[in-house]
Parts: sequence; C-alpha cells; structure tokens
Amino acid sequence: MRTAILILGVSLFIAGPIAKLYHFDHANNYMIASGLGLVMITALAFIKKK
Repeated sequence: MRTAILILGVSLFIAGPIAKLYHFDHANNYMIASGLGLVMITALAFIKKK
C-alpha cells in the first residue's frame, strides 16, 4: 500500500510540469494535482513504518 501511494504521488508530481510544458487544457488543475502529489510524498517521508 505504501509503495502504491508513493507511485501515485510521484506520478501526480510529474504530471503538473508536463501539462504546463505541453500546454494541455486545464494545466492549472494538473499543477494542483502536482502539489497534492508533493504532499503525499512528504507525508510518506514523515510517517514511520510500522
């Protein structure tokens, strides 16, 4: 589960700049998703494994 959340977070984090680079419609929404991906990655860094 932790790995799946990490993969989702990284893919969201990368999707935002790619959307801006290729001038996708609603690129700002992708940037918001990118911010959420960054939050997910950061949260996983601070939550200790059981």
